[in-house]
Amino acid sequence: MASWFKKYLVVFMTVLIAMGIVFMNFFQSTDKSDREVLTIGLQCGYPPFEYRDENGKMVGFDIDIGEKIAEKLGKKLVIKDMDFDGEILSLKQGKIDLIISGMNITPSREKEIFMVPYHGDAATSLSLIFWEKIPDGVESIEDIKKLSNSTVSVGIGTIPETYIKRYPEIQSKSFEGALACLIDVKYGKSVANLVEADVAEYLQKQHPEIKTLQVPLSKDESIAGFGIGINKNNQILFQKISETIQELKATGELKQLDDKWFKSDIQ
Repeated sequence: MASWFKKYLVVFMTVLIAMGIVFMNFFQSTDKSDREVLTIGLQCGYPPFEYRDENGKMVGFDIDIGEKIAEKLGKKLVIKDMDFDGEILSLKQGKIDLIISGMNITPSREKEIFMVPYHGDAATSLSLIFWEKIPDGVESIEDIKKLSNSTVSVGIGTIPETYIKRYPEIQSKSFEGALACLIDVKYGKSVANLVEADVAEYLQKQHPEIKTLQVPLSKDESIAGFGIGINKNNQILFQKISETIQELKATGELKQLDDKWFKSDIQ
C-alpha cells in the first residue's frame, strides 16, 4: 500500500511541476510581450499635436514624439485615440503607459500624475480666435458678453474650458478637438474660439482668415508648457521618459520635430 501511494505521489508531483513550468512560461511570455509595447493615449483632432491627414492617417508632433520615445526604449508603439478628459483615468487604471496629448502642465494635474515637460515655455496668455474680423468694440474677453452672439467654443478638458467658466455671462460650447471648435466659429455658431497660444499660431498659418486677440493670464494662472503624463506608481518609467526627453533635446531631435510641426506651413 505504501509503495502504491509513493508511486502515485511521485506521478502527481511530476504533473504539478510540469503544470507549474507551463504557467510560469505563459506569464513570463505575457510579461515580456507587455514590456515590449508602449501604449500612449491621446485625443486626435488637436493639430499640430495630433490629427488625421487627408488620407486618414494619424499624424502630428505627439505622434512623432511617441515614435521617438518607443524607438529609444526599444518598444513597439501602440496609440489609443480617446476622450481628452478620460486620459488621466485611463493612465491611473493602467490602460495606457503615457499621455502624449498636447496636455498642459498645471498644478492640479501634477498632483495626480507625473508630467515630463517636452514642448513649449510657460505661457502667459490664451488666444481668442475670430473668423475674418474681430467684432467692433471687442478689445478683451470681457467685451464678448456685450455681443448678441456671446458664445465661445472651447476644447473638452482643456485649460480654456476651465478658464471661460469664470465669465458666467459668456456662453461656452465644448468640442472634442480644436478643428471642431474652429468650424463652429467659421459658420457663425460661436463668435470666437478660446485656445492655447501655440494652437492659435498653428491654426492661423493654415487659415489666414483667422484673427486673434490675446487673453492675458495672471502669474498664478500661467501654463508651464506641455507635458507627458505618467502614472505616479511607475517611478521607473518616469525616470526613463525624463532621460529620453533630455537625450532628444541634447541630440537636437526634439528641436527638429518642434520646427517641423510648429514653424513650418504643414497642411
